[in-house]
Amino acid sequence: MNTSARLLLTAIAAIAVLSGCASHPELRPYTPQESRQLQLEAIQRHGLSLEEYELRKRVIERSANEQVITERSEDQGGAQG
Repeated sequence: MNTSARLLLTAIAAIAVLSGCASHPELRPYTPQESRQLQLEAIQRHGLSLEEYELRKRVIERSANEQVITERSEDQGGAQG
């Protein structure tokens, strides 16, 4: 076997091994914190006025706080029942 054939086979083997290692990450839903962060990043890119940006930011943060309160009240209700 000549040198170029060996080099070609080595390259093909390396590509085959490396392509198996490059698997895609497992898909999963975003956590509430990740969703909130994505929303905040999105409003930063919209070029809003400072007033509009602050208003939307407060709405996002308020909805995150309300969700936490709801989850806590559900946990307490389940423990009592």
